[in-house]
Amino acid sequence: MTYLNAAQIDAVRRWQPLYLEAQAKIGVPWALLAALHYRESNFGVRTQRVGGPFQFDPPLSPAQVRAYGARYGISDLTSPETDVRTGVLCAAAFLQGKVAALGRSALTPQSGEEACADAAWSYNGRAYGSWQNSPYVNNDPQKGRQMHIRGTVPDLKDPRKRVRIDQPDTRPGVLAVMREVRARLAPPAPLVAPELPDARDVVMLARPDGQFRPVTQSRVVIPYTAVLGYSGGKWWIRPATADEVKAAK
Repeated sequence: MTYLNAAQIDAVRRWQPLYLEAQAKIGVPWALLAALHYRESNFGVRTQRVGGPFQFDPPLSPAQVRAYGARYGISDLTSPETDVRTGVLCAAAFLQGKVAALGRSALTPQSGEEACADAAWSYNGRAYGSWQNSPYVNNDPQKGRQMHIRGTVPDLKDPRKRVRIDQPDTRPGVLAVMREVRARLAPPAPLVAPELPDARDVVMLARPDGQFRPVTQSRVVIPYTAVLGYSGGKWWIRPATADEVKAAK
């Protein structure tokens, strides 16, 4: 049984390098970040609500963003409202802050489901009495566990106001999404692939709008410092982050 369609899996693949960057630098499991991204904005870049694709509510101030970056030695964060990388890294730092405030051990790439579930419950406000009762965390309609979502969200017309929602939650919770993306998209292992792309390989190139498109020319000039990776039977080329450029020097 699966929840995510082909377009959503492609979105996970698109953003997976960012989730893995956050896992490496901040310690939060990449699949947990993917699941939060799904729950908050369906893997979006921008949303109609305040808070960006990770729906920080209230929105993070520039000072908070800088503080998160300084805590983990990341100097090039911008706005979590409009930049997915900044949103991913801030979500990871936000989670670790919530975990620390509860006196729990920091999340690591090896953290188990219960630790991840409790962290996701904190991310969503720790309503419903426990993570087991939280639809945000534990909803799983395909297994007969369709829960009811109740609460308030910022009004789309006026973010200063909040509107109440009370309805069945038809989406999978964080745990179900974590399990699925781990099963369907294990992170790229050390490169076990052709040494370099050849004419038979599919090469996906990040465009200025952030979307990946297949390369159809036999020769292409990439106007930026790039990172080349191999995942899902395809080669992926994206701009290198500032930290990656520094590390390569």
